[in-house]
Amino acid sequence: MIENYDYIVIGAGIAGLHIGALLSQHGKVLVLEKAKEIGGRARVVDINGFKLDFGPHPVRFGPISALGASLNEINKSIDFIKPGTSWAFLDDGTKTIFPSGGIMAVLKSKLVPTIKTLKFMIKIKKMSVRDFEKLYDLSLLQWFDQENIVPSLQKFLIMASSAIQVNPFPDRSSAGELLHNFSRVLELGSVYYPKGGWTTIFNAFLNKIKDNGGEIRLNEDVSKIIVEDSTAIGVFTNDKLIHGKTIISTIPIQQLFTILDETLCEKKIIEKCKSLRPTAGVSIDFCLSKSISDINGIIFFDNPLAFGFIPSNLSPEVAPKGKSLMTFFTAANLEDIKDKNTMKEIHQRLRDTILRFFPDLEQYLLHERPLFLEMVDGVEVNIEQHKFKRPGNVIKGIKKLYITGDSVGGSGAGGDIGHESVRNVYKMIRNQNY
Repeated sequence: MIENYDYIVIGAGIAGLHIGALLSQHGKVLVLEKAKEIGGRARVVDINGFKLDFGPHPVRFGPISALGASLNEINKSIDFIKPGTSWAFLDDGTKTIFPSGGIMAVLKSKLVPTIKTLKFMIKIKKMSVRDFEKLYDLSLLQWFDQENIVPSLQKFLIMASSAIQVNPFPDRSSAGELLHNFSRVLELGSVYYPKGGWTTIFNAFLNKIKDNGGEIRLNEDVSKIIVEDSTAIGVFTNDKLIHGKTIISTIPIQQLFTILDETLCEKKIIEKCKSLRPTAGVSIDFCLSKSISDINGIIFFDNPLAFGFIPSNLSPEVAPKGKSLMTFFTAANLEDIKDKNTMKEIHQRLRDTILRFFPDLEQYLLHERPLFLEMVDGVEVNIEQHKFKRPGNVIKGIKKLYITGDSVGGSGAGGDIGHESVRNVYKMIRNQNY
């Protein structure tokens, strides 16, 4: 007997659960995941009571983000915690406020020239969307030269790019997209962290899907998307055909054509999808027997360019009582992460820098987890992959098939792209159905 669903979602990462929860309000949903657990690249691991995210995972704009909007829509809203003051730990051994919190942070920071930075922020606030879009094809380095940006302000913006866009490479980071994202931070605020960690978000989406009679199957590997008469009608999984009125793929777009017949698509689309450059890097989690710092904001380093925070200082529930969880990340070229020797060097540099500024860390260390990530986000935000050059949410010539996740469509940067992309696809499906 062939199973039939209104919506089949491929992948139970955050994008798959997100779109599945939204669509479960309008029909029968089936989410298929080839792994033995949910979460994908945002999964949570519990180690002796420490809830470790898969690398630092704050939520930009928190309750007013695309993610927050969806949680509200499905009546599963959660508490988002706003971090406190952010700090920059510099290679010269000094520590100063990182000026991401508006005028007062700029006045107190030794990282940037006060007057020039305030003028820069005022200019950014006055720019229109069209003004930003004109700069999307311009790299940060090109923009620095064009605008005669002083070195200290350049340094701050490169550090901001490494965190906001997960792109520390000024020769390819999009100036327009960074400035646009920066303006949104000035307008809407910076990052938040979900109370209780990312488990609360996953549970909210899981519960909504189940509440509405939907189903999530693990260890179910989709081998093919079935297309007949230019319309997606279902999937093959474990040699079984499952029919769906609408198919949504949330796997990285680079892998789409392992399950979709290439002959159905234009060659230029196939090449664009396969060649899309992901972000990559190294993260390190430290599980500590006691807290060694009261910092409750984002922590930045300038050498190597890295950022992190102390999740347990924001949400104590992510660590056993009285203990502490610290997490840090440095972005890197994918090629460097694939090279074992270079990868080890990047890891050691990051670790040495962390210990330089937090020397008590090893004394109270219970567990340490390094991660060498070939795909942090599905797309690196750069001059060749900004929002106007990324693949869209549909494949030309194939009806009832939608593509979403952090490698396609969407605005913003990092995880924002995935959540915005999900909201876009949700609206497209709803508009088509009604």
